[in-house]
Amino acid sequence: MAGAPDSTRRRTRQAVYEFVRERGLATKKDIADGLGISLPTVAKYLSYFLEAGLLEEGAKLSSGDHGGRSPIAYTCVADGRFAVGVDVTRDRVRCLVVNLEGRVLGTRRTRRVFERSEDYFAFVGGEVAATIAQTGVDRDLILGVGVAVPGLISGTTGRVTYGRVIDNQGLSAADFAAHIPYETRLVHDSEAAGFAEFWDKTTVDNAFYISLSHSVGGSVLIKNAMYRGDGELAGEIGHMRIHDDGLRCYCGRDGCLDPYCNSTVLSAHTDGSVEDFFAGLAAGDPVLAPVWDRYTTDLAIAVNNIRVMFGCTIVLGGDVGAHSGAQLDDLRRKVEQLDFLDTDSRTFLVPASVREHPIAVGAALYLVDEFRQRLGRPPSRSLGYSQPPRWSVPGRGATGV
Repeated sequence: MAGAPDSTRRRTRQAVYEFVRERGLATKKDIADGLGISLPTVAKYLSYFLEAGLLEEGAKLSSGDHGGRSPIAYTCVADGRFAVGVDVTRDRVRCLVVNLEGRVLGTRRTRRVFERSEDYFAFVGGEVAATIAQTGVDRDLILGVGVAVPGLISGTTGRVTYGRVIDNQGLSAADFAAHIPYETRLVHDSEAAGFAEFWDKTTVDNAFYISLSHSVGGSVLIKNAMYRGDGELAGEIGHMRIHDDGLRCYCGRDGCLDPYCNSTVLSAHTDGSVEDFFAGLAAGDPVLAPVWDRYTTDLAIAVNNIRVMFGCTIVLGGDVGAHSGAQLDDLRRKVEQLDFLDTDSRTFLVPASVREHPIAVGAALYLVDEFRQRLGRPPSRSLGYSQPPRWSVPGRGATGV
């Protein structure tokens, strides 16, 4: 390997890390046999990852029937690196920290009305710092901060090109990075939620994620890659028109899905709590039952439209998807009534598996995913992020990963 080009060395280094990650535990011989490389090459890369704090000696395995010394098995260090995710909404900020496995190590939620000011951006920077301090993780091991906001983000300029939900048009990662000492990335909130759902999954190739929270959005997975479409418009399900001359949407048009199916349509009946709405619905509250009936009737139209356009798995996420539980059967029945193929909707309409803070988790996972791209994730599961997104900027005092 001494004369191997850099690209070959990088691929081999990535393959070694990925092999150990997928196996959980692997010996030098396991790696050499599995990848078809020499034991000295394996030893070199194991030393690299051990020094970087990304692998550790896991256990000594039985030497088997042949005697000799028991081989050492190596395993990945889940806490070898960390990433921070931030979910910015109209009236609060959620921050959390995840490790390389995507496990949430700590979370913090603070109410604060969004505003375009240095004071607000400094506040978000303070929330990031407080969350990191709360978890006690090593600051030197932080990969960066993903900030999720409502609005379309240009892949060319990195700025919000459509931001009517919280009036953030023109916002960029640089606005936050001035107050955050780590690489900072700006991401679309609905896409971040979908990314959290699809990240590291091997069972779904094509899917549509519907985010039902304060606003309605979505994200599209096609052939294991996030699909944004031309102009970053793919997944904007909230602006699918479902009624002529219907309710006014924040976009200024009438009849869009958003004013009928955002989470506040439900939570407005239970003091702002989606969880309390579903608890009351399950308890048989006669006031909530017709609200849910109207809601699912409208949502079924959108689900059926998505189904006939994409013909794929549809994941119900956001605040509503996280709490709908057994009540999802009401929606499924209505979807089946609209389905021209008379298909059992349980085969394609499923609740999200990431139910707690999916937007903030997804925002953090962009950084983890990029890191694993460099170290060990095969391109087939890259979700379209084999190259860093262009809306990422170094933070104040950041020196890179």
